[in-house]
Amino acid sequence: MKSFIYHFVIIASLSLFMISCVKANSDDKYVEGNIKITQKEFTETLRNLPPDIKENILKDRAVFLSYIERLIIISDQDNNFIFFPVDKTRNLSDKFTPSDLKELDKEGFSVNKKGMQLRANAITALKEMNADATANIIELLVSSAFRSYEYQKNLYNYYISIHGKEKADKYSALPGASQHQLGTVVDFGSITLAFQDTPEGKWIKENGWKYGFSLSYPLNYEEETGYNYEPWHYRYITKEGALVEKVFFNGLQYLFLNYLAEYESFFLDRLQIKN
Repeated sequence: MKSFIYHFVIIASLSLFMISCVKANSDDKYVEGNIKITQKEFTETLRNLPPDIKENILKDRAVFLSYIERLIIISDQDNNFIFFPVDKTRNLSDKFTPSDLKELDKEGFSVNKKGMQLRANAITALKEMNADATANIIELLVSSAFRSYEYQKNLYNYYISIHGKEKADKYSALPGASQHQLGTVVDFGSITLAFQDTPEGKWIKENGWKYGFSLSYPLNYEEETGYNYEPWHYRYITKEGALVEKVFFNGLQYLFLNYLAEYESFFLDRLQIKN
């Protein structure tokens, strides 16, 4: 009996040792792709994500990293903060103005006032989305687009004068904290909650991601985003970005942009092939 127990302990110890070796080798193994990162390093980048999202990513880590590779290249080449997570803690300078703004009414869009602007890449995507919407008998009305730092400052102060600071902070951004200053955000339709139930609101919610547009402030995530639900507020984050957000981050823009902002330099430093 003692001999059996002795042999059992030896075998169990060897098994545990082999398992630990396999795990160590697995952790040290580089993930397939052009980003030189080990399994352990990659898993560490996911530590702050919700379990279901982490699971989504780990299921298709090679696919995920291939998209991350493309996104960090886009971000590295773009000087206008295409993925910058503008929010209540990360602001834009009062001097920041995108370098490639174009007027929407001169590009054939339906607008509620002249002179509104968007970045060239957002306009290209919006044209494609608008053409497909029109083909489906959906009319997209642009109600707000780029806002300068000064414009947002005046708007924010106006809302405070009407509703007070506590209430205004739930739906209006401080100057420098508005996504609109990026020149890649569009407010559609009535800019009211009723927009979600219109044919236009339903169509954009279902199809916007195909063209690179992402809902910034979804329902039931007011605490996480800092703002009330806004079914009319969409930000252009490229087709690749919107796809990654939808497939791997459950369509939650704030999680996706926060992750990319936190690890962009980390991934870029490990990228073997830079276009």
